[in-house]
Amino acid sequence: MVMALIDDLKNRYRNGDVLTRLLFINIGVFVLLLLLDITFTLITVGRTGFATELFQYPWNPAILLLRPWTPTTALFTSYGLWNFLFNMLTLYWIGSLFQKFFTNTHLRGLYIIGGLTTMACYTGIMLIPAFRFKDWSQTMPMTAACILSIAVALAFRAPEHKEAIPLIGEVKIKYIVIILALIDIALLPKTNPATDLAYIGAAAAGFMFNRLLRKGVDITKPVTVFFVWIDNLINRWKKRRK
Repeated sequence: MVMALIDDLKNRYRNGDVLTRLLFINIGVFVLLLLLDITFTLITVGRTGFATELFQYPWNPAILLLRPWTPTTALFTSYGLWNFLFNMLTLYWIGSLFQKFFTNTHLRGLYIIGGLTTMACYTGIMLIPAFRFKDWSQTMPMTAACILSIAVALAFRAPEHKEAIPLIGEVKIKYIVIILALIDIALLPKTNPATDLAYIGAAAAGFMFNRLLRKGVDITKPVTVFFVWIDNLINRWKKRRK
């Protein structure tokens, strides 16, 4: 039964669109980190969140050199259970709306670019001495930032488009995005104000994506080209194995 479930999940991932895969990866990373955190807590006698910290983005370039995987893994990390659940619900809803106006490749590209621009902003802000306090958080998860970039692009693309919300009625997308952003900020742990300010990078990425796309410039194209290159490498490797 377990193997059948695993095979079913594999098929759903392989046959799913970009949104489905993003949800799968986020859920998989969350479960993995939860198990690792429990293990590390038992081993280190009480130290919590150690594994999650290793997957989040560190602002310090010196630490980043020791954790070169974090610009990738941080894209799929959240602040605890409630922030994770809210992020997944928001990603599913906003991602589904986004696909009505943009393509799957746009969704994947902007998700990644939104996270990367937020990382750059976070590092830039933390380089300011006033923000470097030892008792403040030194790492930052990026899932919420990635989702924010998608939401902002959607809000500028179709601000007057209405979506039906149970018990409320039809609400314009621009108001939906504002409300979701405020809820997300309220759910953030107040461990470092620099993380709040870094979300400006995500919002800027969403705004510039939509603005430039209207002019015929697709800033997500480099991401698409990169994944095409990765797919070609994988296909060549599979052919050699046969």
